[in-house]
Amino acid sequence: MNLRRIALIARRDFLGYVRTLGFWITVLGPVIGIILGTLGISIANSAEPTRYVSILDETGRYEQLIIEDVNDRQDWLESEKIKLGAKFVMTPEQFATLETKLENDGPEAGKTYLQSISPDLAARLPETPPTLVILDIEDLTSEDIKPYLSGEKTTPNGQRLDGILEIKDNAGTPEARFYSDRPGFEGLINNANRILRRDNLDKYFGETGLTRQGYSDAYNKYPAVTLINPFKKVTVDGGGQTVTLADRVPYFLAAGLSFFLWLTVFSGAYMLLMSMVEEKVNKALEMMLASTRFTEILFGKLLGVAALTVASMLPWVIMGGIGIFLLIVLGDPAISSALAGSVTPGMIITFICFFILGYLFYGSLFMALGSLAESMQDAQTLVTPVLLMLTMCLFVVSTGISNPDSGLIKAASFIPVSAPFAILMRLPNDPPLWEIWLSAFILLASTILVIWGASKLFRHGILSGGLKGLKTLISFGRIKSS
Repeated sequence: MNLRRIALIARRDFLGYVRTLGFWITVLGPVIGIILGTLGISIANSAEPTRYVSILDETGRYEQLIIEDVNDRQDWLESEKIKLGAKFVMTPEQFATLETKLENDGPEAGKTYLQSISPDLAARLPETPPTLVILDIEDLTSEDIKPYLSGEKTTPNGQRLDGILEIKDNAGTPEARFYSDRPGFEGLINNANRILRRDNLDKYFGETGLTRQGYSDAYNKYPAVTLINPFKKVTVDGGGQTVTLADRVPYFLAAGLSFFLWLTVFSGAYMLLMSMVEEKVNKALEMMLASTRFTEILFGKLLGVAALTVASMLPWVIMGGIGIFLLIVLGDPAISSALAGSVTPGMIITFICFFILGYLFYGSLFMALGSLAESMQDAQTLVTPVLLMLTMCLFVVSTGISNPDSGLIKAASFIPVSAPFAILMRLPNDPPLWEIWLSAFILLASTILVIWGASKLFRHGILSGGLKGLKTLISFGRIKSS
């Protein structure tokens, strides 16, 4: 094989896709989508007008409770905004203190504490105006609802009301209506529903001698079953043997890497198939065969589309790497430690090796099928079994999250079509090194066999013509065997 010709074919395939507009839309799509989504949310929030409403509570029991619920919701939003910014400048101990102050004293106390730690960040936090303001209108009656909503009447400060919540007593049962001339504006409906639900529960529990708070405590604080791993090492900082979210982080990471491998193999192999069918239809492959070997075309296309796939997946790789780094640096200490401990040199080397072998295995298989097809319809018929195998590999990934040591996952580790995914799912449980080596050897041998067979199918498919070439190859094999 001539390495220069392989490189030229790889460059031709790579640049042929890179120069198209569709490639750059695919590559930059995630980044542009995130930027536009973030800007859209920010613009939508800043453009949302402040709505003015009022409450006509003829029962005299619910108005203040609804106002408190609205204020609590606004305080929660302010607290979440403060915590989101503070994550980047505070230590875990300082952040815990901030959460305590926000919970006990409210967002103003939290903002004051943040200012003592990072005045610049506290000054840059945007002021979020309330989107809903409840105005108290004296002597408001049912007859005033339409005039206030139409603008015939205005509040003392000149505001036109966007909605009025009316609550009446109907034979001991509250009856609530929200009036507004804006069909999409729900105003106080959710807040009022929460308060009315709580009041209804209080009445029910009051009749039985129980309390709503007592029921809530009993429901949420029941003696739940604790999952214990007796083989988990007890750390010096007091970590026990209870299984926590941090213990599941390695399995989630393995599942993420397996899915990334599946997505890369699927997209790259499919591009190889499309490229093969397209160039076969327009007779480009016949011209290349005049000066190039079959194996050189095969490896050149594999290398070129591999570079193209890596380039198209690069934004996802960068965003994923940034996300993992931020989780390690700014996340919960236990989860950060578990994530940092999972990203080991052995895991990275294993992922790279099985990534390359899996791509070569499926890529050669798709190219061989593409060389046998004369049209897109033929290609879709031939590729269906391979796509079904790839889809079944997702079942291996989902099973590996809950039961990575099951017999199914172990068996899948030594089957070439599923080995790259199964081995990655078993890594958190530290499988024996010989099993990893054996799986890699089987996959490597299968890849060599597929590449050899693909070159034979490739030659017969190109020279004999599509599905007819497949029949010729089968008859040729029968003649040879006889």
